[in-house]
Amino acid sequence: MSGILKGIKAAFGDVEMAPYSIVAERDNYEERLYPARKWACTQSKGIDQTALVSPMFRTLFNYISGKNVPNIRIDMTSPVTTYVEPGPGPTCESTFTMAFLIPEEHQEDPPGPPDDSIFIESRPEMRVLTRRYGGYTSDEIIIREAKGLAEAIKKNGEVGVNFEQYYTAGYDPPFKLFGRRNEIWFVKEAPKEETANGDVAKEELTEKTEVAQENGDVQKEEAKKEVTGDAKQENGEVVHVAE
Repeated sequence: MSGILKGIKAAFGDVEMAPYSIVAERDNYEERLYPARKWACTQSKGIDQTALVSPMFRTLFNYISGKNVPNIRIDMTSPVTTYVEPGPGPTCESTFTMAFLIPEEHQEDPPGPPDDSIFIESRPEMRVLTRRYGGYTSDEIIIREAKGLAEAIKKNGEVGVNFEQYYTAGYDPPFKLFGRRNEIWFVKEAPKEETANGDVAKEELTEKTEVAQENGDVQKEEAKKEVTGDAKQENGEVVHVAE
């Protein structure tokens, strides 16, 4: 019965979502911070992203449906992200990496992939600039939305943003007709905390200096012991004194 209820919830989009916090809201987009999480991924190369969506989705869906090690079923999550690494030209293949968020209950120990068609990515904390758009998506819409978002970000004077690659994020099952949610994510570098980093560097340098000084003091003390008491140094060599 619980499996049926979960299936119904998943069908209507009531699933666990990737957590995030909103750092700032701009006129045409927002800045979010996503904590580090594990994602199940599959990768394909091609010219059209939409042509690769179904086979990649099927591969990942089979994984969460039990085609894993140890053959357990795990819940669907949202959003489905695709990392887009465009090719060098309009007719060149791009690399697309689709990912499902591993549910929180399996984050520490995700089910193992059945083969090399799937890999588990430990995605670090990530800061993204994004905005939503509705409806069904296509390659043309994705390119249009990515270009529009990039222009808005550049106009606002944002720095440290990677415009070479980006993520697409989809939140809804294909049969949901209204209120659909799609997003483009551009990754932004974390703010440089120069003062904090400088303090850390100073502390590390101080610790290294103290250790070196302690080692030097020990060496000096050992040298003193060798040339006093029962030993003396002659012509640069330690000669023990016979009693």
